[in-house]
Amino acid sequence: MKWRVLVGAVVCVTLAACGASKKSATRTNDPYGSLSQSDIYLRMGIQYMEAGNYDTALQDLIKATELDEGNSEAYNALAVLYQRLDQPADAERQFKKALSANSENFGVRNNYGRFLCEHGRHDEAMDQFRKVIASKAYHSPWVALTNAGICARSAGRKGEAEEYLRKALEYDPRFAPALIEMAELSRASGENLSARAFLERYHAVAAPNPRSLLVGVEAEAALGNFRAAKDYATTLRVKFSHTKEAMQAKRFLPVD
Repeated sequence: MKWRVLVGAVVCVTLAACGASKKSATRTNDPYGSLSQSDIYLRMGIQYMEAGNYDTALQDLIKATELDEGNSEAYNALAVLYQRLDQPADAERQFKKALSANSENFGVRNNYGRFLCEHGRHDEAMDQFRKVIASKAYHSPWVALTNAGICARSAGRKGEAEEYLRKALEYDPRFAPALIEMAELSRASGENLSARAFLERYHAVAAPNPRSLLVGVEAEAALGNFRAAKDYATTLRVKFSHTKEAMQAKRFLPVD
């Protein structure tokens, strides 16, 4: 299963605007002025990574770790970059370095758990998520709970997945990633009224997208409400005509 939730930010600091040079970054009127040299390179590396300039991002992030070998966020960012470069062995090494530098960095544990689950190492991934969930210092437990639910679902453990997702929604009833997962899980279990309810809650906090619209088509068609199913399908066809979901939706509608 492809991951749909990126747990936590790559770094714990807010990204400043791009454009400051490394030379000018130490001036007191510069947005980077209050940061360490390591964190300056970290921020710029992330900005380059998000812009798709992976070569420069790699140089800056490596420099950040060289300037401060205890910068857990720099290793975390490097791990994410290596994931994007499809270098999983390097990514895992950086995740481990990040946790060695700071075992209480829950953003790292979330990202590492996500990485492990993507590579089919579900039990190891769940161990990372449970450590995050159990921590009293982590202030967004619904995020880790949602990711634990997604990972359990990808491992075929639907009951466990539902338990985690419902707990996530107890913390934040409007958390969109958990709502769409529950809508899909309910639909897959044949609980179409529940799927409809979760989908309505999802669309109250997030814009319709191919994934959510297809759930709507499937659930309403299964309930015999073909008018609503056609409405969802029409939105798919008009707004997302080139998606696989638009093609799949046709299977659930009666032939006119």
